[in-house]
Amino acid sequence: MTNPTPPLAPGLPSLRRRLVLILGSAGLLLLVLLSLLMVVAENKMEELSLRHWLEAEATRYQDDWLRLGDAAPAPSPRQFSSYWTEAGRLPGWLKPYRTPGFFEHQLGREDKHFLVRPHPSGQGLIYLVFNDDADDYLDPYEDQLHLATRLIGLTLLLGALGFGVWLVRHITRPLEQLRQRVAHLTPDQGDFVPDAPWQELREIELALLAGKQEVAAVFAREQEFSRFASHELRTPNMVIQGSAALLGKVSELPAPAARAASRIRAASDEMALLTETFLLLGRKDAVERPPQRVAPLIQQELARLAPLLQRENLDIRLALDEQSEVRAPLSLLAIALGNLLKNALSYAEGHIEIVLQGQALTISNPTAAPPDQILGYGCGLTIIERICAKLGWQIETRLEQGVFRASLRMGEGP
Repeated sequence: MTNPTPPLAPGLPSLRRRLVLILGSAGLLLLVLLSLLMVVAENKMEELSLRHWLEAEATRYQDDWLRLGDAAPAPSPRQFSSYWTEAGRLPGWLKPYRTPGFFEHQLGREDKHFLVRPHPSGQGLIYLVFNDDADDYLDPYEDQLHLATRLIGLTLLLGALGFGVWLVRHITRPLEQLRQRVAHLTPDQGDFVPDAPWQELREIELALLAGKQEVAAVFAREQEFSRFASHELRTPNMVIQGSAALLGKVSELPAPAARAASRIRAASDEMALLTETFLLLGRKDAVERPPQRVAPLIQQELARLAPLLQRENLDIRLALDEQSEVRAPLSLLAIALGNLLKNALSYAEGHIEIVLQGQALTISNPTAAPPDQILGYGCGLTIIERICAKLGWQIETRLEQGVFRASLRMGEGP
């Protein structure tokens, strides 16, 4: 019997989405950094250009002053306003600037760029200031630069998105193929050929293939054992049943021999039931589930286990729903009920409560046995768990305050 593939746990992150998010974020960050770089580059280019123009004009004026003196022409009045501290016409917003250098000043809504230098005469400072919008001559070029920057950024973004999509597919396609192979690793599926393009995934495929082959070999051995064991058990069991039936026809048997023959018949019947149970548990496909009445089976199992009641003085308290009905093979239902009742009779002290309501059976009894002895009795609990797994039932056992309780829900689902 193979267990169905468990569903994916909710809330697990998707590798594909994670890669798309990471690459998209990286592309957006790259675009932002590129935009900031272009803004800084524009400002630096504008500063260098304006400063170079101012210094060139100031150098020309200085050369003319050294050659012509006071007759030297002032810097171009169309582009610049010039002020000399000795002339006494210095605007108020320029007065704080008393050291030579290139400066920028926000005057209202206008951004002023100007140069401060020692006057060629050696007395005071000369201020060379761009007139109004004369320092905005780079704006048309900046607009073109902005357009080029946006086009380059858009191209880079589309390229990054395209590369991201390609990279995600390149990474997730082999993983998706590996996931599909994992979902078909049951023994009835044929072996696959490892063909992953990457060494790491190829090693995983080889490990999965080796595990699949090992599981298939174990499954084949289990099927062969079940088939051969059932055949080898049925033949001697039929001989035992036939011999016990012949002994039962002998009327002059002593009482001990008659009791022994009765026990032989009961043991052979139980062996036949166990053999059929093991065969049903070993089948991979679904088993037929005819309707079965549960209450009569409980009464029948209690009667079969009557010898255990003779050794102990137990009070059996029954509360059985006579209309209770479940759909299950008779052998599996009988084995499950028999093992639960046998366990309760073996370890109970004083009394046993058996409550059957609908498809729920609860058996509780006081006990002084240790938990490991009760919860691990023989192979009975293992057989019941296998039956529950086969039929979709639930079994719950617990020991609380000296009372052992076993609850069996004989229906599919929670």
